[in-house]
Amino acid sequence: MNQQQMYRLLDVPDRTLRDWKTGSRSKLYMLLESLDYETAQNLLNMSNNMDLKKLVENEQYYNSLRDFEKDLYEVLVSGRDTKAWLDLSKDTSLSKEARARAAYLYSFLTNKMTQLTFKRKVNVGFFHGNKNETGNGLARLYGLKNGMDMQRFNQFKTTGRF
Repeated sequence: MNQQQMYRLLDVPDRTLRDWKTGSRSKLYMLLESLDYETAQNLLNMSNNMDLKKLVENEQYYNSLRDFEKDLYEVLVSGRDTKAWLDLSKDTSLSKEARARAAYLYSFLTNKMTQLTFKRKVNVGFFHGNKNETGNGLARLYGLKNGMDMQRFNQFKTTGRF
């Protein structure tokens, strides 16, 4: 990664970066220099839950089931900590639907149930545009009409695409 990319990624002035390069933080600068820009960006995003909030509040951000699934499946196979989904299921700033979706994903990934702080009168699809009711028992426990399409998820896990 070059100095301009470091500036863009970390929002650190050029002068500070030059000081890091020659001063006591030279090891940090060498580490940053050896990282790929996109890899560093992905690592920083892993601690930011905004992309996860976007997925559970999908009615506000997605018009296409394919786009939603592509973004969701990439996050699910990325190796992120599942505790983030549990935290989102307890986040009262999110809608009930989003918290139910987050609880469903936490249970889906960990095989552990979580208690929601509201009554389960959600009755929406996992993706807002999907109105079909399925026999997905785990999704039903959280008040969702349907859950993930396992066949498509497994296809994405093995091939990286649909």
